[in-house]
Amino acid sequence: MPSVAKDFLPWHRPRKQYVRHHQWCHEIIQMIAGTPPVGGVLKYLGLPGVDLLDLRHFHTAVCEAKNVELRFLGFNSNAQPTSTAHTELNVSLDEVRRLSRVDPMSDVIGDNFARVANQDSIAFRKARELGPYDVINLDLCDGFGAQAPGTLDNSYYEAVRSLLALQSRQMNPWLLLLTTRADKANINMAVLQALLGKYVANLTQCVPFREASRDHFSIETAEALAAAVETPAGLLPVFLTGLCKWFLALALEHQPPTSVELRSVFGYRVDKGAEHEDLISLALKFTPTFVPADDPLGLAIQPVAAPNECTLSTRALKRVAKRIDADKKLEENAELHQSMADATAHLLGLARYDVEAYKAWLQTA
Repeated sequence: MPSVAKDFLPWHRPRKQYVRHHQWCHEIIQMIAGTPPVGGVLKYLGLPGVDLLDLRHFHTAVCEAKNVELRFLGFNSNAQPTSTAHTELNVSLDEVRRLSRVDPMSDVIGDNFARVANQDSIAFRKARELGPYDVINLDLCDGFGAQAPGTLDNSYYEAVRSLLALQSRQMNPWLLLLTTRADKANINMAVLQALLGKYVANLTQCVPFREASRDHFSIETAEALAAAVETPAGLLPVFLTGLCKWFLALALEHQPPTSVELRSVFGYRVDKGAEHEDLISLALKFTPTFVPADDPLGLAIQPVAAPNECTLSTRALKRVAKRIDADKKLEENAELHQSMADATAHLLGLARYDVEAYKAWLQTA
């Protein structure tokens, strides 16, 4: 099918491909190298755009390279029937399903993934049918922490909690990739206060966490924490650390508990005037444990070593401190920038974009 005139979008810049390849694919490959997916099928849940660029790249960089199949479930709430987006999605879905290592059971539905929180919804039933997953990729355009806590309808928090319940059946390690806006305008203040409460608890109860917070963020007390979040540079690492602690808290509540490791943090600026990266991609690896529950009658008394919240939170903080600025990486390495631009052009060409027009757009974008 010939290329057509389609608009280029902010996520068509090379930095997105840098995150897609050097974080997402890298972490997936690292995970399956240690634990191959069951039956050689990588099960994936994501929020793809109508062009399915991520899935096209995963097929080449992960599935073909590592000899695994891909079975995916996608949610795209913009692809409503009779819309242009719906037509584009259907064409892309047909193209991707025809790829050699894509399972024909794969599907993308025109629904909001937040509906997974409702166990009576089609979204939940579809997610349950295909799950549990090896990779969950929540690539959000807005802020994961922007919604008020306690919201029941279309709540990201409720949807993630529901997904983690589905994932409790997963016997192997799995990845959660979360892309979110992370500036003050996209963080609900009630959510921030809840996260700060968890941060303060670690400062007072976990010496390694307090020392790491002091060394990396100059935050050792509740007063220093309150002062830090009043500045953009201080808010970002505290929010990201608090967000990781929220995921960790949910995972540790599983029976048996699940351990969580923050593998990497990549970011870049959506607002060119931002003081720091304001769109962040987190890669979290969840590893199920097989720690027996406590015996309330005391007949089984063998001590067990459960995952330690203090240790895991400290590791997450240190990883946040090592976050990678994708814009800076590409600015400093012209060869890398060109490689990512070429890779993006190739993907857009597969999705029926005018590649020459894209190259011209890059010169002015």
